[in-house]
Amino acid sequence: MIKKSLKNPFLLAIIFITSIGYSQKGVAINDQGTTVILSNDFVQVTLNKKSAYISSIKYKGLEMVGKQRANWNIVATTDEFHDDEKLVQFSKKMSYSIRTNPSENNGERAEVSFKFKYENDTTTIPLDIDLRFTLGKQDKGVYLSAYFHHRPDYPKFKLGQGRMIVELNPTIFDFYTVDANRKQKMASAFDVENGIKRNVKEAKLLTTGIRKGEVEHKYDYSAILAQTPTWGWTSTQKNIGFWVINPSFEYINGGPTQVGNTGHVEAILLNHWQDGHYGGTALKFNPNEDWNKFIGPFYFYCNSGANSDLMWNDAIEESKKQQLQWPFSWVKDKEYPLKQERGTLEGQIKINDSLTPTTAISNIWVGLATMDTNWQYEGKNYQFWVHADANGTFTIPNIRAGKYNLYAFADGILGEFKKTAITITSGSKLDIGTQIWTPIRYGKQLWEIGIPNRSASEFKHGDHYWQWGLYMLYPKEFPNDVNFTIGKSDWSKDWNYCQPTVIDADYTVVGGTKWNVNFDLAEQKKGKGTLRLAICGSRKGEIIYVTLNGKPIGNTGHLPEMGVMHRDGIRGKEVEINLVFDAQLLQKGKNTIQLSFDAKKWPFGVLYDYLRLELDDSK
Repeated sequence: MIKKSLKNPFLLAIIFITSIGYSQKGVAINDQGTTVILSNDFVQVTLNKKSAYISSIKYKGLEMVGKQRANWNIVATTDEFHDDEKLVQFSKKMSYSIRTNPSENNGERAEVSFKFKYENDTTTIPLDIDLRFTLGKQDKGVYLSAYFHHRPDYPKFKLGQGRMIVELNPTIFDFYTVDANRKQKMASAFDVENGIKRNVKEAKLLTTGIRKGEVEHKYDYSAILAQTPTWGWTSTQKNIGFWVINPSFEYINGGPTQVGNTGHVEAILLNHWQDGHYGGTALKFNPNEDWNKFIGPFYFYCNSGANSDLMWNDAIEESKKQQLQWPFSWVKDKEYPLKQERGTLEGQIKINDSLTPTTAISNIWVGLATMDTNWQYEGKNYQFWVHADANGTFTIPNIRAGKYNLYAFADGILGEFKKTAITITSGSKLDIGTQIWTPIRYGKQLWEIGIPNRSASEFKHGDHYWQWGLYMLYPKEFPNDVNFTIGKSDWSKDWNYCQPTVIDADYTVVGGTKWNVNFDLAEQKKGKGTLRLAICGSRKGEIIYVTLNGKPIGNTGHLPEMGVMHRDGIRGKEVEINLVFDAQLLQKGKNTIQLSFDAKKWPFGVLYDYLRLELDDSK
């Protein structure tokens, strides 16, 4: 009877599955005195108990981690106006504890905690910090989370960068993947160390190795964090991978357009929860301010496969699974509401743009951000964003209870929608119905350049903007500056991704630039004209001066600090500027609007998202 039953394929499957279950030992914590080891059947994670550093992660018997370093990294200062004096040290008082003991849950999960308590030491960051590492029975990697608390009696300070850094084993990992456009076998640390410095300290012309002749620049691996499901390193020899996965970006500053660096040579991986690059604003804390924020949990995921693309695709699928599990039921903290404690918002954004009803609209983002803030610069609190469908219908799940403003923006629409005072309560489901978004118009549209999409991606070089030094090509590619003729020119070829100054080979500014927009009008105009400029990149303080047919009609004023062009970026924060003028300055026949830019230093360059000329001739 036994032999006969074993021929049954269904019983064989049950026995096979059961044997797998019994073979799994579950999670264990092994305290080694100076280190603690979290392990399951897939990975072994070793943590330094004195510093909370990750000293080892082993997967398939291979050491994934290289040099030990301060993985959780904060750059801050007590100087309100300068960033010269950095605070990077956590409190010297640290306590280790086990938050979830696998011996009490049949080996299902382990979590350990490293708490740093601020003790009025002015050389350390004035925050209480709790760093946590979590491993489940089935996990092929480790989860990381952190809790930061600025108590009312702690001093003021300014937090510029908050990130997680891990340095992987350089003898194993040699291939880096950010997205479909940026995946390659990488230069070595030796190649970079022996490279020739270019105009920024991070850029080196490589003279050795597989990328000899190229310029290595760490910012060429920056990405929109909320729109990049995973990024990581793989080994072309060992066929293993190590990936960062953010199941949610509610804790990342700047909303769905925030750009951050993901990693670079030397097998470095980064995950920024607070990034001051590309226009991000430092978090400022005042005395008597009580603030806290829960970061993560995010996932360091290990996998294997025949090649890097297969491992990347697997990591993308894993990121989808992680997103579906958010918020994680195993997190036990009052500062991390579980699914039943969070709310849901649903509705529809309907766009009513009567002046251009045929405008192509796509990529509709809808989100909630704290009231009385500009969501692009918000980092102290949480944000909740989703893509709406083609009809503008949306559902935002897993919202922390609180009061918010509702925002929406889309490719093809200049500006954004805003509805104030949305209250989300614990466990609630709120339907706000159909919201009519009537984009601002100052008259009928005469012409446009580009697509309002909060980037310069549709312009020349916009499809490979991450290449170092493209701005150096400008004098050769546009020896007579940009001369764009409405109805004839092609903005993907004839409009540069940035308006720089003219720079020579030693990065000295030779002169300014003057861009012309030429257009014809069939008749003399009257009324009020408005030139609408959407800027998505600048350095700090640039001014674009504008003339119409040789007569000044205004300027942009000092543009904000974003640092986009010199970091080989394509977007920072969106700034909209409207220049109003007497329409009688427009002529029958040929007209020219000129955009003049002059700066004394080479990093200063302006990126346009979109330009539009409107005319109100009703008066």
